[in-house]
Amino acid sequence: MSSLVPLDDCLAQALAGVVPVAPERVPLAVARGGVLAEDLGFPRDTPPVAEALRAGFAVTALDLTGASAGLPIPLGAAVPVLPGDPMPPGTDAVLPPDGVEPIPTGVAAVRPIAPGEGMRRAGHDGRAGVVLAPMGTILSDRLCRVGQLAGIGECGLRRARVAVDLPDPAQAGLARALLGVFGDPVAPDAADMVLRPSSDQAPRLALAPGDTAWLAREGAALILSVPRRFDGMVAACLALGRPALDALTGATRSPETRALTRKVASGLGLSDLVLLRRSGDGWGPGPAGSVTLAALAAADAFAILPPGSEGLPAGAMLAAFSLSFPPG
Repeated sequence: MSSLVPLDDCLAQALAGVVPVAPERVPLAVARGGVLAEDLGFPRDTPPVAEALRAGFAVTALDLTGASAGLPIPLGAAVPVLPGDPMPPGTDAVLPPDGVEPIPTGVAAVRPIAPGEGMRRAGHDGRAGVVLAPMGTILSDRLCRVGQLAGIGECGLRRARVAVDLPDPAQAGLARALLGVFGDPVAPDAADMVLRPSSDQAPRLALAPGDTAWLAREGAALILSVPRRFDGMVAACLALGRPALDALTGATRSPETRALTRKVASGLGLSDLVLLRRSGDGWGPGPAGSVTLAALAAADAFAILPPGSEGLPAGAMLAAFSLSFPPG
């Protein structure tokens, strides 16, 4: 085991000098899975003007002071509004239909209303310049949709070109999902990172599972050597492939910290992949250094236990990363 290279050493050697790829301007509608090269912020106040939150009549609240069924206050040329309609100038509340009664000249208010009731002011959802997501965020579909509703048309984005050159289509598909590789296939000679089957089956990396995995620089590209078995491939993608993509894109990932529901034993001197499932407020861990298809299907997150650890007791806090890509 002493001859195996620690995971951190392999990453440090392979990623030394790696800089993020150049950013590009991309329509937010197709930016899912990319990494923000700039803060994503509201381009203007949202909504840009005050708008109605409910159906009713746009009114000025002060004009309805003392209104009651016994003392109805005529609304004059009352302006009916629907949810989302801009508020007419000078109005500051929406009186619901049950707050009026018909009179020969139109409608009259039969109750008072507080300023701001039934409406939202300009900028209620977000002020111009407020950041929705900081640089380095991996864009989820939800965040893209929220940004579009905020009026953001495009963003500065970094996307690494990844070639998944694996012979097993099922494994290749899983690798693409774990790494968040979307879109058309990339040729190996045009890629920033290439996944290839391990040519040397001798163990060399202190990673369980995945001791035949490796990451190294080859010319302008990073080469991720992937073990033949799917469990080693999963470990290679999560322990080596994701950090490599983060270096290439400037991505920052936010872990989720929970208490372990039971103890986890790991091998001294090895970095162990642990699959985790949400269990109440905690993490329900699988066996360290082991990946089965059933466990992978049920897992929500993963963690890499460091080589200096012999495991963690029940109740220990563990920071883990989502298996979904992009998260959110």
